[in-house]
Amino acid sequence: MTQGSLFSDQNLQSRETLDHIYQEIFKEASLKFPGKTFVFGDGNPFSRVVFVGESPGLPDIETGKPFQGPVGQLLDKILAAIQLDRQRVYLTNVVKFVSSADEISADLLSFFTPYLFREIAVINPKLIVTLGNTPTKVFINSKDKISALRGRFYDFNGIKILPTFNPAYLLRDASKKKEVWEDMKIVREFIDKLS
Repeated sequence: MTQGSLFSDQNLQSRETLDHIYQEIFKEASLKFPGKTFVFGDGNPFSRVVFVGESPGLPDIETGKPFQGPVGQLLDKILAAIQLDRQRVYLTNVVKFVSSADEISADLLSFFTPYLFREIAVINPKLIVTLGNTPTKVFINSKDKISALRGRFYDFNGIKILPTFNPAYLLRDASKKKEVWEDMKIVREFIDKLS
């Protein structure tokens, strides 16, 4: 794999544009959701691969970066297994503050989803790996659960979507690790074909 195969040809304006989006989210979300601590995307904004989770976890608040603590350690191992790391991909969440699955309402999703779509448009990836039900349903119009959707590609505005289980779920149910490994082999194969 060449480095050029993983990174897009975008100009340096993208980083400023992501910063602008994050500033706008902070301004608007601070008014709508007072007292919340926001965690924005992190990684390589020129990557052709983006991983999207549901919402940050408590360990993410300490660093201000997504996928920290045990969830992040597991994600790092998953990425390493396919010769990637968090500096070579972009990591973000649909909701930008700590929320449990019970708290993620249609109102919350309708607020954050347009920002996520703008974030994706700036990065312009070839592949989005959705980690869990919530991010998958943001991109795929389906009532099926992640277990039925995972393992194959879907299309979102010309971008491939590959659903898989969230590392946080794997910490609760290790039996799904084999399925995630199968999904990550698909990611690796996709990246190799980009070169």
